[in-house]
Amino acid sequence: MFEKRFAAVPAQVFTADGGANGSVSIANTSLFKVKQQVVITATGQPNLELEVKKVLSPTSMIVGPVTGNINAFTDLSAYTTAASASILANEQRRPTIIGDDFERAVYEEEPTVAKRVILVDEFGNKYTEDYPLPVGATFSGSISVGEVDQGDPNPTLSEAWPIKVTDGADILAVNSDGSINVNVSSTSSANGLTITYNEISSVAAAVETTVATLTAGLSGARVQKVDVSGNNVALFRVKLDGSTIATRRSWWTHFNESFAFESFINGLLLTSGQVLTVTVIHTRPELGAFEATIMSI
Repeated sequence: MFEKRFAAVPAQVFTADGGANGSVSIANTSLFKVKQQVVITATGQPNLELEVKKVLSPTSMIVGPVTGNINAFTDLSAYTTAASASILANEQRRPTIIGDDFERAVYEEEPTVAKRVILVDEFGNKYTEDYPLPVGATFSGSISVGEVDQGDPNPTLSEAWPIKVTDGADILAVNSDGSINVNVSSTSSANGLTITYNEISSVAAAVETTVATLTAGLSGARVQKVDVSGNNVALFRVKLDGSTIATRRSWWTHFNESFAFESFINGLLLTSGQVLTVTVIHTRPELGAFEATIMSI
């Protein structure tokens, strides 16, 4: 944990070409802070030492020259995905903030009129009813909520309030004999995973090519992990309905990479009809062969 320094940020590949207005698109801008000094690299282009001017969204930010002018920016149109453009940051001292500036930064305007102690996400967005605080829980034992009587409109303090279990459309119902209905998918493999594997060959340079595709069925899908490999240095992208959500890069002596989604509850959720694709692009003169395995439940 750093108190007076910014931690180093490893190279993050561009997910779109750099902008003439200094715009940078990457998978996760929360790794960077405003006024943090960064380095922009690309094949055939000089390294640029710049600083973060604005963080616009979870995937977009503006960079510019290391000056006091927060509105200055640097033309990055020559730094493209085809040239393997990326952005990184070395470990460095945090910029100094004087006391008056800090007090002004945390002051919440009228009608609140108070020092701000409002919960926000890593981009400063306030949590509201329409943007709730993300929560999750994992239990190793059992939970007891008491007796639930759905026919009692006014339960006592010793009883739990009536509850329902739903996926947003269907409500779990108890049969008259006390049993419930459970639908079991017959397509699941013995270990609980569905394996989608594909391999391609003769992939030319600078041509983004789909390696594997998974389309969620009526009950959706949970992607646990995606393994990729190949015989060329390449950039792999995982896309959801055409939008990039994660990237990995292979390198010399290390041609195998993985996208792990186990940290999500039961994996990355795909709702009915959503399409997950794995693509690859390389810049080597030789034709490439690549493979991908999508593991889902």
